Amino acid sequence: MLKPGDIILTKDKWKLTSFLIPGEFCHAALSVDKSMATEFEVAEMTHTHFTKSNFYDICRQSTRVKIVRCIDWDKDYTQKVIEKCKSFKDVKYDTGFQLGVKALYCSEMVTESDFENRLQISYEDCVGLGMPYISPTGLSRATNIEEIWDSKTEVL
Repeated sequence: MLKPGDIILTKDKWKLTSFLIPGEFCHAALSVDKSMATEFEVAEMTHTHFTKSNFYDICRQSTRVKIVRCIDWDKDYTQKVIEKCKSFKDVKYDTGFQLGVKALYCSEMVTESDFENRLQISYEDCVGLGMPYISPTGLSRATNIEEIWDSKTEVL
């Protein structure tokens, strides 16, 4: 199901970020690696800056998890996206939510990694900020993605 290059969107209705970031999702991360010996490695921007976690850490407290995949990322381009994402390892978290690579917020890390904008993201996702902004919910509405899995529709 989950592959390197997949985008993980989450919501945790108990965390403060769920109240501060409107929409269906409040966090975004990128699956960057999978080996036979380890779990999926996931890159994310958090209040502690660029972080590598595993899929379980990203999802364990989430009340909703959705995995999406860009239909226009072939194997070679996906690897370039992952390399670009990993190049952000020394970048700080952007508390001002302003576009640009000096500092990044979670969904911006994903969109900046897709340097050719194959996701076809709209930066008009202003959610009241009065400036171009891409939220995790905005990522979920990209026109060039397919849904891989959504816990909202999972039947137990």
